[in-house]
Amino acid sequence: MKRIGGKKQKLSFAVLMILLIFVCTSCGNVSSASDRDEEPKDGEIKIYCTNSTYDGLYWENYRLAEKDTEGMLQNVFALLGSAPKSASHKKVLPDDVSIISYYFGKNGQLIIDFSAQYMNMSKIQEILCRAAVVKTFCQIKGVEYLEFYVEGKPLMHSEIPIGMMTDSDFVIFDSNSSDLNESATFTLYLTDEEGKLLQESIRIIDIDGMKTLEEVALENLILGPDESTGLKTVTNEKTKINRIRTYDGVCYVDFSEEFLTKPQNKISDEVAVYSVVNTLCEIPGITRVKITVNGTERKSYGKVAINDFLSLKPELIVQEKAGE
Repeated sequence: MKRIGGKKQKLSFAVLMILLIFVCTSCGNVSSASDRDEEPKDGEIKIYCTNSTYDGLYWENYRLAEKDTEGMLQNVFALLGSAPKSASHKKVLPDDVSIISYYFGKNGQLIIDFSAQYMNMSKIQEILCRAAVVKTFCQIKGVEYLEFYVEGKPLMHSEIPIGMMTDSDFVIFDSNSSDLNESATFTLYLTDEEGKLLQESIRIIDIDGMKTLEEVALENLILGPDESTGLKTVTNEKTKINRIRTYDGVCYVDFSEEFLTKPQNKISDEVAVYSVVNTLCEIPGITRVKITVNGTERKSYGKVAINDFLSLKPELIVQEKAGE
């Protein structure tokens, strides 16, 4: 792995590093955008913080003294290690959490290794922390992804590594706002009356920041098509998504048992499986999919093997003819 300055950078100060986050609907009141600082001017960067009740994220604008990547990283670490300018703001990370090291991984992601105390944070505080760090550091040129480690081991969620994260993985909204959603464009793969091939269905879907893009895509795939499209549902509508997480380019998805039952017998096994795989592989950063059912690996879905990593299968997609 390529490391900054040729070696892991040790930090002696308590880690406060992180920056912005989306707010959970279960949280309390959140300041409106007008309560926050203005958008940063040229040469400034947002440093995110919270308040004493952890009910939202706020930013403060700073101008970094250094212009090179290593210097900017050091500046941001130092700023996050200091108390916010406003007395009503609070550092996101607890004082007892420290950064053991940081360095760049083989895929260009900034890897930050935290001390064991990171795991003592409450769920809300940790989510705020994680989103904040990712959003802030992604403002620095050369940092597109972040990956979190704790004491040298990948940060986990439900026994699955969190993996690489980028700023688009987190949506910020204000719970006092009448519009909590942002929208994203998804390519879902459904089928027609024959059930032998997949057809693209482009959707613009509202997302509220509480779910990953992968989860939103699959939930809408399970819901099925709009009636006006003439397309047919591929996945059993009773299917539940037990867990889903992307790590190192692989999306691990665990379905309920209903996934193994097709909504229509005429749908081919390949179409049923690859509607999921192709849909997920359209999301940036995902190249392969691993499917399990109720936490266990299954050998096959009908005649299609699913006990391995599956990749996009373009030959199953209907190709439009010229002029169509």
